[in-house]
Amino acid sequence: MRPFHLAFPVIDLEATERFYVDTMGCTVGRRTDRSINLNFYGHQIVAHLVDNMPDVTDGGRVDGRQVPPFHFGLVMEWKEWHALRDHLIASKTPFRLKPHVRYPGKIGEQATMFLDDPSGNALEFKSFQDESRLFATIEGQERLPGGGVL
Repeated sequence: MRPFHLAFPVIDLEATERFYVDTMGCTVGRRTDRSINLNFYGHQIVAHLVDNMPDVTDGGRVDGRQVPPFHFGLVMEWKEWHALRDHLIASKTPFRLKPHVRYPGKIGEQATMFLDDPSGNALEFKSFQDESRLFATIEGQERLPGGGVL
């Protein structure tokens, strides 16, 4: 799989760098006075300095919990997810949604957790004990070109 690229807004580059390097274990690539390029577990994310954060608070519910409509993150290996969870708890990182198992006993069962970076961007980290379930659908759903379902 090729690395993905994601650009996102931030209001404080120094706080962003500290969070992604010290808390999330990223390394810094290119940096300017308006952006910072980060190695996010082998993927390229770029924080761009903005004057004001966009309003992205109007979200929906997933498995009975309010989730932010704009978020990004990773699907991690099971042991890696638990190691990150333990690191975040030990470092007293606040969670938007505490680590839990979503859809227990169902086809989409997954461990998940959400946290915010210093600018309020939401990050989700999830893991499946059975990685073949990542794109699994409920039986009877019709597949669309590109992988979607009706």
